[in-house]
Amino acid sequence: MNNMVHFSFALSARMRAFIEVRDALDCLKKASEPMQPHSWLHAACDLRTSLLGEQGRKPALPEIIGLLQDMDLYLKKLIANLPNSYAESIQQARQNIANHITTLQNGIPTACNYLDQDALINAHLNAQKKHDWLGHKGCMQQSLPSLWHYPEERTGPLQQSIIPLQEAVSLLDHMLNGLVNWDKQTAIGGVGKIAPDRQASYGLIVIALPEEDVHRGIIPDITGNRLAIRIRFQQWSAGETAKELNRDQPYQLMLVPVGG
Repeated sequence: MNNMVHFSFALSARMRAFIEVRDALDCLKKASEPMQPHSWLHAACDLRTSLLGEQGRKPALPEIIGLLQDMDLYLKKLIANLPNSYAESIQQARQNIANHITTLQNGIPTACNYLDQDALINAHLNAQKKHDWLGHKGCMQQSLPSLWHYPEERTGPLQQSIIPLQEAVSLLDHMLNGLVNWDKQTAIGGVGKIAPDRQASYGLIVIALPEEDVHRGIIPDITGNRLAIRIRFQQWSAGETAKELNRDQPYQLMLVPVGG
């Protein structure tokens, strides 16, 4: 079976906040193995923006807790129509969700304080926002090799303090991507339409493409609104502008009825 690459498209502000945190945590982890200072700083700044609610974003933690509660409510309704053999595993999933909600409701003050106070993260963030040639931007490249001589001392405290958030986000992402069955579709001439059920409240669209197609630069693009969604496929080739695919493209679709 082909490996599939998933593309997540949020249909609500709550789901968008979750995806932003999920992706920032993933980038932070990948930048640590092996350590890549610039990538780690970019990811830390992105995580800070989400958790502290900066640059037009709402603080993400209440949104993630709300999404966990939405998932629990969905499972509670689902369990009523299932035999006991399935109900037991869903009850365990609900208990896991409840544990994460309890943990996150206490906040992650150590992580938020670190992201707010750390001088290097603040300098890097300011360097991205400002174009002041007398500011920090010019010296960042020169100073990082020495500042990062003992990376575990610089990154360890943050990594340790976000473990509860990482575990909750990982559980939720796993559940969202396995909640309903995949629907096999074909975009005729590279274009397709998605018409969600008006009676359901969907928070997420997940598009899956074979890995070899993505290797060739085939990427989905979505426009429209929650009731009428247009999907078109483009091809992104190195050094070239995006091109419409203009051929039939098979894909898999998942509409997630949580977090709408």
